[in-house]
Amino acid sequence: MRILVTGSSKLAGAIADRFKSDTARVEQDIDFRNYDIFINNAHVDFEQVYLFDKCIKAWNRDHSKQIINISSRAGLPNLSKGLVYGAQKAALDHMSDNVVYNSDKLCKVTTINLGMLEDELPSLKYSEVCDLIQFIISLPKHLEIPRIHFQHVHNYQHIQLLKKQRYRNA
Repeated sequence: MRILVTGSSKLAGAIADRFKSDTARVEQDIDFRNYDIFINNAHVDFEQVYLFDKCIKAWNRDHSKQIINISSRAGLPNLSKGLVYGAQKAALDHMSDNVVYNSDKLCKVTTINLGMLEDELPSLKYSEVCDLIQFIISLPKHLEIPRIHFQHVHNYQHIQLLKKQRYRNA
C-alpha cells in the first residue's frame, strides 16, 4: 500500500513518518497512479481543492483507492476569525461533500476537520491525528467515514479566550 501526503508542515512530517509515505509539494505534478492512499494535507490557498479534484478524477472509479482530506473546524460557518483560511477549508469540505453525496465515485473519501494542533493550550497531538488516520485506513473496504470533526475535549470558547489573552500579553 503506497501512501502520498502533501505538505511540509510538522503534521505532514508526522504522517509521513508514521506511514512511511511519500511526500509532495502542492506545486508538483503528482502521478496518482503510483499511490493507493492520498492524504491531502498541504494548505496553500485553494490548492487542496484542486489536488482533491485531480485525485478524484484519477481514482473515482477505483474502489481500492482512498482519499483523506485534512481540513479544519475553521471551515464551519461563523467559527474562524481567519476569514480567507475558513473559506478555503469550507471549499474543501463542500467539494468533498459534493463528491461523496452527488457523484458515482467508488473510492473512499474522508475529510477530517481538525481542531488546534500541538500547542501549549489544550490541543491535539500529531500522534493522535495519526492514530485517527490509521483507524480510518483500517476500516473494512465497505465502510467509509465521509467527514469527522476531531478536537481536544476542552471547551472551544475557553481556548479562544486563552489564545486572546496570550496574544495580548505577547
